[in-house]
Amino acid sequence: MNKVNSFVKSFVAIVKGDDATVLAEKAKRQADSALKTQISILEGDLVNKEDAVTSAKEAEESAVVNNGRPISDREFYVETLFCRKNDSTIAEQSLKKHQEKIAFLKAKLKGLDVEVEA
Repeated sequence: MNKVNSFVKSFVAIVKGDDATVLAEKAKRQADSALKTQISILEGDLVNKEDAVTSAKEAEESAVVNNGRPISDREFYVETLFCRKNDSTIAEQSLKKHQEKIAFLKAKLKGLDVEVEA
């Protein structure tokens, strides 16, 4: 095992800078932190997305019975049904995309710790 004077080692480190392994370890910690933070944020927003789907579905159901009012304008009634259905579809798609983002980031986070042969 080679021994090097600590002064020489410190001097070389300052002149050369961090080696590739040190830089890779720093980058891995940053990537790990970034992914964990973003996953946490997205999971926190998940409740809002789920609530939006529930609200849109409830509005769609209420529209079918014209919110308990007599139907005086049939065209408006039908248009409202289409609008509430579109709102439900948009909310569901938004939730699905949100869940896919979380799954994607979790997979990437898991991939950071995969061990390979050197």
